[in-house]
Amino acid sequence: MSIAIALFPAVASSTGPAPSAQEGKQHFIRCAACHSTNAADRSATGPHLNGIVGRAAASLPHFAYASELRGQDFKWSPARLDAFLESPRTTHPGMCPTFNGLAKAEHRAALIAYLQQPAD
Repeated sequence: MSIAIALFPAVASSTGPAPSAQEGKQHFIRCAACHSTNAADRSATGPHLNGIVGRAAASLPHFAYASELRGQDFKWSPARLDAFLESPRTTHPGMCPTFNGLAKAEHRAALIAYLQQPAD
């Protein structure tokens, strides 16, 4: 069993492939209007997502986070990202107003796999 399958049991099966970071890059286009995966890029509407998996919430020093996120004590785990990416308005109302979420679990898993890769 690969690590990817262990991290994404909802989409893993004995016959299905592990989530593809390359496919996830295609789904990142929905995020790219507000976010970058390069830490050196200047912040846009949202903070850069390089290293988001395992990062403490609202922890980048030079970004003005939404009040809904400031002061929360959690790290962005694959499971928490999956829940957020499925329904951002449910998990964090007020954040990402133009992003409605990714309905398909395999798309979310691929996007998370992409976000776990080093920046392009």
